[in-house]
Amino acid sequence: MQDLILRPGPVLIARTWKTDGKHEDGSWHELDVTDRAHERLFDFITMDAAVTVGDIFRLLDASPLLQQVFRRDFAMELCAEARKGPVTAVKAADDSSVDERIEYLELYQEWNFDTSTRVYGPTQCLHLHGIGFELPEDSAGHGRRKGERIHWSISLTPLRELLPLPLLVNPEVQITEDDINAKAYGDEIARAHHANVTLGQVVHGVLWELSFHGAPEMQSGVMEELKNRVAEVDAGTAKLVSGDDLFEELDRPGCEALFDDLGGRSTREISSALRDIDDDENAAAWLERKFEGAVVVKPQFRDRNGREFRKTFRAAGR
Repeated sequence: MQDLILRPGPVLIARTWKTDGKHEDGSWHELDVTDRAHERLFDFITMDAAVTVGDIFRLLDASPLLQQVFRRDFAMELCAEARKGPVTAVKAADDSSVDERIEYLELYQEWNFDTSTRVYGPTQCLHLHGIGFELPEDSAGHGRRKGERIHWSISLTPLRELLPLPLLVNPEVQITEDDINAKAYGDEIARAHHANVTLGQVVHGVLWELSFHGAPEMQSGVMEELKNRVAEVDAGTAKLVSGDDLFEELDRPGCEALFDDLGGRSTREISSALRDIDDDENAAAWLERKFEGAVVVKPQFRDRNGREFRKTFRAAGR
């Protein structure tokens, strides 16, 4: 029986339960394997509550082969940036609200499940986001109540600002609908508890999110480009494309294939309405009620339920 524990420092401990083979009594034996962490990537790990983001990068330095394993996630470049040490986030002059601060980073699990095929998507990847402090009062702007926490994307946040923050693993799993034709697509449909994550999953989860836009110098370029685009929008010099116009063309093939008459409605209006039909409800009957008989479905599609109708509609546009 073995147990892997990551403690601040970092110190990676392999705990083994040993007996003499003759009696049930035994004891835990601890072995420091920090410099051989690459040998333990597939072992389940327990994270000490005091472990920080910086400890992950110090572990990568203590066991250099890890940087080779995670080379595609810019491990070496991120480690070089982390060695410069932590810095405090630059705070805006008018930013005095606890709403805008992160207390810790959380590795969380989100599994996708297609209820039509009964198939799970990949379940091994851990995602990373920031968790704010408990709110002292309601935050209407963020849709959170007193005592709740705001979840923050950390995309393009400078790594050195994140290094001192605690890093926790959430064992609760959010299971979301993965069938794009289901009414609940993308919504949570169940919860599960899954505490067994490996050292490799933890390291990958941190590096994947922090390197999503490349190495630190590449991220700076992406941030500068985003700022330039925002400035163009604010100045009115950006060339903007209407989302309705874009989707109008994408929805047209489905409308032409499945409907005899749109009753003067736009293809975008029809497409948006389809998302509200319950999976098992007759789509043609629902549309007739919704549009008071003005929208007419072709006869060959009038027996299809909401999920089947959306699937056919989407297939027509391919």
